[in-house]
Amino acid sequence: MLLPIFHFSAMAVDMYVLWYDQTYVELPFNNPLVKALPLKSRCMFLTIWCLILQITYHMVAFLNDVFGTNAAAPKKKPIIRLIKDVLFSVAFPVAVYVSSAFWGIYAIDKDLIYPEYIAKLYPEWVNHILHTTVAIFMFIELLITNRNYPSRKVGLSAMSTFIVLYISWYLTVYFMTGTWAYPLFDELNWPLRIVFLLFSYLVVVAIYIVAEKLNYIAAGSKPEKNLSGKHKKR
Repeated sequence: MLLPIFHFSAMAVDMYVLWYDQTYVELPFNNPLVKALPLKSRCMFLTIWCLILQITYHMVAFLNDVFGTNAAAPKKKPIIRLIKDVLFSVAFPVAVYVSSAFWGIYAIDKDLIYPEYIAKLYPEWVNHILHTTVAIFMFIELLITNRNYPSRKVGLSAMSTFIVLYISWYLTVYFMTGTWAYPLFDELNWPLRIVFLLFSYLVVVAIYIVAEKLNYIAAGSKPEKNLSGKHKKR
């Protein structure tokens, strides 16, 4: 009974913050092309991509609690469980990266990631749900639920697709509007921008691999072959 409550609560908290942002916060963008972007221009921020990903994950996890199974190694996994397990392999590293990158850059120079003119528009609790609890919820999820990681090829492909889609959109927005979502990019030249994006991708890959290992440790798992014939652990 606790798992459905946890997943529903996490989903509700994230949905409320998204609703709050869309209802009460008006970012002071002067560029009409930026203002015309979906979700009141928020679609150019990785934070919002991450938040929507977390909402999707917790919704699927809740549906799995109700209609699927949370068994450690079910003989026949419902499709909702398969979707949940693959989604976790994307949602966890993205959430941890968003939280780590935000607070890491914030500690160096707040204005590079969260300038005062934006910070003053958000209550502190909203900022923490956007940039802190997304990762905390995923670590709790790692510890209290069972999952069978997809093969590394499938998991990394799913995660890489998400990251490449975001980076492609991020660059598209810049070329369309001349505006970077994050002030940090105004301070970098193109070689350093490319290095930063590549480094960020590698960090997310590293988080994925660490999460995979932590999952096996938390589950006290043993190597087994998955459906693709590769060794995995449960």
